Amino acid sequence: MKQLAFIVLILGISGCVTVPSVDRVPDVVLDSGPTNSEPRAEVERWWLELDDSVLHNLIEIGLAGNPSRQIAMARLAQAEAELGVAEAARWPSLFGRGNRQVRNISGRDPDIRSDLGSLDFGWDAGLWGKRRLEIEGAQQFAEQRWFEQQSVELALSASIAETYYQTVEVRTQGALLAAQIQVSKDLERLIEARFRLGQAPASELYQQREQTTVLEQLKLVNDTRQEVLEKSLDVLLGQPPDAVARVVRVAVPDAPEAVGPGTPEELISHRADIRAGYARLRQAAAGVGISFAERLPSLQVTASLTSLTEKTFSTEWFGYGLDLTVPIFTGGRLRQLEKRAQFVLEEERQRYLELWLAALEEVSSLTRQYQQQQRIIDTLAARRGHAQQALDAARNRYTLGDQNYLDVLTALRGLQEADRFLVSERRQLITLWIRATEAIGQPMCGDVEDCRGNWQL
Repeated sequence: MKQLAFIVLILGISGCVTVPSVDRVPDVVLDSGPTNSEPRAEVERWWLELDDSVLHNLIEIGLAGNPSRQIAMARLAQAEAELGVAEAARWPSLFGRGNRQVRNISGRDPDIRSDLGSLDFGWDAGLWGKRRLEIEGAQQFAEQRWFEQQSVELALSASIAETYYQTVEVRTQGALLAAQIQVSKDLERLIEARFRLGQAPASELYQQREQTTVLEQLKLVNDTRQEVLEKSLDVLLGQPPDAVARVVRVAVPDAPEAVGPGTPEELISHRADIRAGYARLRQAAAGVGISFAERLPSLQVTASLTSLTEKTFSTEWFGYGLDLTVPIFTGGRLRQLEKRAQFVLEEERQRYLELWLAALEEVSSLTRQYQQQQRIIDTLAARRGHAQQALDAARNRYTLGDQNYLDVLTALRGLQEADRFLVSERRQLITLWIRATEAIGQPMCGDVEDCRGNWQL
């Protein structure tokens, strides 16, 4: 009965140490938030909303070959292995040993053999829930690594998409600049003809030549930027930079309508970096419990079965013991370790709050920028409409003989300039959409076809 009571006592005190409570949503941000038991959810393939097969293929290649994702996967595997080590420590250990000795003694019968074999059993009782807390800390570390991998994948896919559309923009700008250069040269020839007839001053001809030179310089800069972006895209895909152009599209698409109805707190609650930060916070809380358990007595249970066989006799014996260790005096070391763990927890609390506030600011800022960019595009679209009307009017008047072709080319140049500005701003809008999707963490709906809607906070 005494042994049974002792075992019950050990089991009873093996889980009595608790850890400080931590909240998913800081009180400063929200009074109440999601529960702590939400399952993992992989970042959805948000880029499918962009409906571009070339982009989809590039992102898949990047996710498979980029070193940063491979590093994140290796770090996750290490954390899961450490979790396995922590879980294995709960169980007793059993070791077998065998030994044979041969002794040759002068003047005696040689070849005296001695065989020794033993089975050693050891178990750390893990009083006060120390083992449970160590497993909790390892689990949270694995959670942190898993969410860090999701964050890496999201950032990588967003970077590939941004670089892709920047490349599309410069290719589109290159085509527009080539058309502008042709129009500028046509204008130059007309002005030169008028100059020879004495109908245009030399200054007008020189100004037009200067404009042609400026456009040619812009074309050279644009071509250089395109090459740089192509090589950056190669690196993001995890491949050596080469001269092969991966982007052939020459039209910037319209950005999807922004999604994510709800408050900023709801929009970012599933962000991978926030979930990783919460895992770090819980890991620090488990560390406080472990450091407190270190100050309490520990119990080690041991047992050994040994067999000895020699030439003339053999014997066996069995022994067991209980090793109770009580930290009586350590010079304050254990107390200081506990204080350090408490300060680590407080540091993680503040880091977690800082992470939340930064995410809220990012989402709010991107929302405002997205709305402003839409207004800019509306204004530029109206400007382009006016330029188109001016070109149509000039062509009509030229057809009727009321105007020469120079005015038509001038109006066409104005339309091309409006197109160039509009291309840049549309690319900026789609970049803001990508960054907003990254800031939210994932699309706010499961079905891509239902992801249309107004993004309003």
